[in-house]
Amino acid sequence: SIAVVVGCLTVLLLICSIILVESIPLYMKYDDNATFGTPVDKAWRDLLSMATYQVDVASFYWTLTGDDININSSTDLPGKNILEQFGALPSRNESVRVVTSIPSVLTNSTDLQVLRQKGVQVRKVHFGRLTGGVLHSKFWIVDRKHIFLGSANMDWRTLTQVRDLGVVIYNCSSLAEDLHKIFESYWVMGHRNSSIPNPWPSKYDTAINIEHPLLLKTDGSPPSFCPASRTQDLDSILSVISGAQHYIDVAVMEYFPTTRFMHPQRYWPAIDDALKRAAFERNVKVRLLVSCGRDTDPAMLPFLQSLASLNYPAQRISIQVKLFIVPVGNPSDIPHSRVNHNKYMVTDKMAYIGTSRPGGSHWAWRTQALQGQLRAVFDRDWQSQFAVHLADLGHHPDCALSKG
Repeated sequence: SIAVVVGCLTVLLLICSIILVESIPLYMKYDDNATFGTPVDKAWRDLLSMATYQVDVASFYWTLTGDDININSSTDLPGKNILEQFGALPSRNESVRVVTSIPSVLTNSTDLQVLRQKGVQVRKVHFGRLTGGVLHSKFWIVDRKHIFLGSANMDWRTLTQVRDLGVVIYNCSSLAEDLHKIFESYWVMGHRNSSIPNPWPSKYDTAINIEHPLLLKTDGSPPSFCPASRTQDLDSILSVISGAQHYIDVAVMEYFPTTRFMHPQRYWPAIDDALKRAAFERNVKVRLLVSCGRDTDPAMLPFLQSLASLNYPAQRISIQVKLFIVPVGNPSDIPHSRVNHNKYMVTDKMAYIGTSRPGGSHWAWRTQALQGQLRAVFDRDWQSQFAVHLADLGHHPDCALSKG
């Protein structure tokens, strides 16, 4: 069986086909026998090619051309091609709807204006006003039966300059229809002067949650955005961690057990404590792979050192921490690039893929095939030249946590 968790959504899958997708930054070289997922660029192009009547996309922001950030780089060509494919859909009488966030990242992006002119419907959800946060979800629903979800933003750098990972699920209308309810909640909240209903209308309810998984045949949202019938993100994350018996492998861009984007900040150790408890009480082997780039916040280092300091093999306590450093190389003037943007976790029981930092929107699957693929990807990165133990970091020009 396959267990699926989507933000507030938990599903057990038994017939939909599922593939792992990832983006590898240009100029990163792995061993010849390394395992790779399907390129995100190819997966996106395939989904848009197979669309026949409807495409719904939730994304934090859109920046699919280098011009949006005043960068002239031929590496934005895949992004431009994706933007062109989206713009062509309305001319084929296909409905295209996009929801994005307010606030969002600051760019000069004209993507959404261009798409509006071509018939794409666009709404911006003022999460800042509604919840004090942002819409950080990243998912597509195609023809109410195909789904993409992962860490990849609608950004050309996702396709050529940043490490991202996700999944595409094909021919899974039951899951797509339920995910569509989440999209519709965003769409409704995109109205001017909207307010969060309390309680949410019954049309947004689901019978699918961690206690009542959906059974099929098969080959992060803020609590206020979750109807009572849905499972909240933190509960899902902690459930995956607590269910592990032998190992937990985690890959994230940042690791902060704090309410980092709220003011005043608060210590928030729920996930940190769960990982330590798994290692200490159940002797689960924990490996944490955290991205480090030139823009990484050095304030993260003490939290990583705290975890790594608990590694005590003589007492069967195993917590290892490595930094994953994407080499910058040339050109080096592309902002917010050359990082490992992945957010996923794989255990001996579950494969778990997220769209956000700890506390965001996530999916999890209980399937040996996907678990095997995801762990092979994790092992590939863990054992690669790009992964460095904290104690071995020394001076590294492409990692802001390095010494000197």
